[in-house]
Amino acid sequence: MEEGTVEQVEQPQTMLQTPAETAQGGSGSDFLSMIPEELREHPSLSPIKDVGNLAQSFVNAQRLIGADKVPLPANPTSDDLDRIANRLGRPETSDGYEIAVDGNIVTEDVANSYKDVAHQLRLTPDQANGVLEYYKSVVTNSNETVSADLEAQRNDIEGQLKKEWGKAYDQKIQEAGSVVEQFASSDILNMTLSDGTLVGNHPEFIKAFANIAEFRRSVTSEDTIAEQTNPRAFTPQEAQAEVDAIMRSPEYTDRKNYVGRQKAISRVNELMEMIHTDG
Repeated sequence: MEEGTVEQVEQPQTMLQTPAETAQGGSGSDFLSMIPEELREHPSLSPIKDVGNLAQSFVNAQRLIGADKVPLPANPTSDDLDRIANRLGRPETSDGYEIAVDGNIVTEDVANSYKDVAHQLRLTPDQANGVLEYYKSVVTNSNETVSADLEAQRNDIEGQLKKEWGKAYDQKIQEAGSVVEQFASSDILNMTLSDGTLVGNHPEFIKAFANIAEFRRSVTSEDTIAEQTNPRAFTPQEAQAEVDAIMRSPEYTDRKNYVGRQKAISRVNELMEMIHTDG
């Protein structure tokens, strides 16, 4: 070795194993040589790659020993399914379910019927109550939607009739209600038509009842106490018809009859207010 130089000494190489080789023990199934020969060919050992796998399998097996196991038949019968459901927590009888009664969606009868159905379906108590809570939420949301739709429908119909009847709206509604009260049951108003509209909310039915009240008054010439107390209001159409009649009358056309003409003009002004003023 020459002076001033450093001799390079070749270091022995160390074989490093990859993580995968380490997991497999690096030697595949060589661990089989360490166990008795009569066990080496057992099928249960074929998936095991090394001693680590063998130890893990042993630990897992120990965890299962003594555990409450539920057998799963290949082709379970109804009795098999009942036994499995009971092991999973289904009550022995339908009376074992605790179903809360709210008196609204879930009545006493509904709760009892549902218990029988839940038991037939092999539901656990938690499952039965979970399904019921979902059903209640669906019904509640549906009822709220229906209520909102009915309210919108009533507002729309009210707007239509107020536009048509003007200041006579309140009186017409009152008269229509009196006809229903006198000649029919109030239950008729809650009858549902084919389009889902309640009879009491349908404008044509309301106008029909109001027309009956108008016909009754014209035929009998008898006013109820309410009609005697409150001056009769007119719809715009009725008011216009009376205006036309007054303007053709001698009281309106005879300018020499000052008192009569002033009275006629005053009445025309009242009627014109009914025609051009919304209810």
